[in-house]
Amino acid sequence: MELKEYLKIFKANIKIFLIAVILIVVGSFVYFGTKPVSYNNSLTLNITRMGEQKTNAYQYDDYYRLQADDQFSDTIVEWLKDPRTVANIYADAKVDAGKFSMKQLSGSFGVEKLSSQIVSVSFSAPTVEQGEKISGAIVREISKNTDMLNQSQNEENWFKIVAQDPVIIRWHISPFLIFLASLLAGIFVAFWLVLVVHYLK
Repeated sequence: MELKEYLKIFKANIKIFLIAVILIVVGSFVYFGTKPVSYNNSLTLNITRMGEQKTNAYQYDDYYRLQADDQFSDTIVEWLKDPRTVANIYADAKVDAGKFSMKQLSGSFGVEKLSSQIVSVSFSAPTVEQGEKISGAIVREISKNTDMLNQSQNEENWFKIVAQDPVIIRWHISPFLIFLASLLAGIFVAFWLVLVVHYLK
């Protein structure tokens, strides 16, 4: 089929094409316009020690200590992916976690190890207040788990968690980006819709 034949088909079905594009663009704005407000939260956990080990031995610039910190940061990452830990955090923050599945609990927090001593935690919340409560609950739960490990150690320089204040930003998407994405999607859908309609005729 030549290009002029395609143009003839679209000219005959221009109303269907335009209606499909307009519906998808309008529908996209309605969807994002009625979507509940959400806030992105970022929390940084710093791994430190409660004391300094006293030794006369050469410490290789604290090489082994940094190795231990690195392994402990991996432990924190796994804690924040554990459904039991996440459920405890939500319970502390007074958030109902009963509607979540195991998979949803495991994926509630985006956890990334930025260095051997820094772990970043990100999540979304419907309000600033809830975001602050969840951030506080994360610090308390991780600190509690750390203290439980500390009890089994004879060293005085075991791990301690220090957290910065969370960064909370309202999630939003550019109207121009919504329009552009929905327009491209609308053209794609409308193109095939016109061809299907023509085929059925």
